Amino acid sequence: MIKNIIFDVGNVFVRWSPQEVVERCFNLQKGSDENLRRAEALFRCPLWMNLNRGELTQHEAERAYQAQFDLSEAETKALFFHVMDHLELIEGTEEIAYRLKKAGYGVFALTDNVHEIVAYLKGRHRFWNLFDGAVVSAEIGILKPDPAIFRHATEKFRLLAEEAAFFDDIEANVDGARSIGIEARIFTSPGRCEADLQALGLSF
Repeated sequence: MIKNIIFDVGNVFVRWSPQEVVERCFNLQKGSDENLRRAEALFRCPLWMNLNRGELTQHEAERAYQAQFDLSEAETKALFFHVMDHLELIEGTEEIAYRLKKAGYGVFALTDNVHEIVAYLKGRHRFWNLFDGAVVSAEIGILKPDPAIFRHATEKFRLLAEEAAFFDDIEANVDGARSIGIEARIFTSPGRCEADLQALGLSF
């Protein structure tokens, strides 16, 4: 029986699109070869991973981006501005989380994320207040899909893996959760998420 639901944040509660960030920052058309190349370089590099593991502050990362990618100070400030500014709410997920809590289920977050982005989201949106707890990669130095981050979440919040469901937009992360016994599903839309939850026997 599922008693607790663990949600990813990016592309679950808010949009996350490196391509859009690159389009906004460098005026490179979303989906173009150069846009894809730049997005891959900037957001799949070890530097971005280190930031998400909490090994750098945003200010330190900005300076490192300038050195590694030959960006100006203005360009790096614009990059991080658009990283945050494009994080628009995905309509419907917050309502599902609210209804789950109202029905008595535990609602948690597990996100690969940066200290400064989390602070920004808490100030901009209301959904973070719905979580009974959150695991943020930058706070513990572990990234999905490492099974250790899922074990950390279950231990921290005293959850039984077999009583938890996890939703994430990336298949590898879903597999990571499943590897420790959590019931996990790909998040494609709030409607699909609600249908999956109902199929798992939840009533809300």
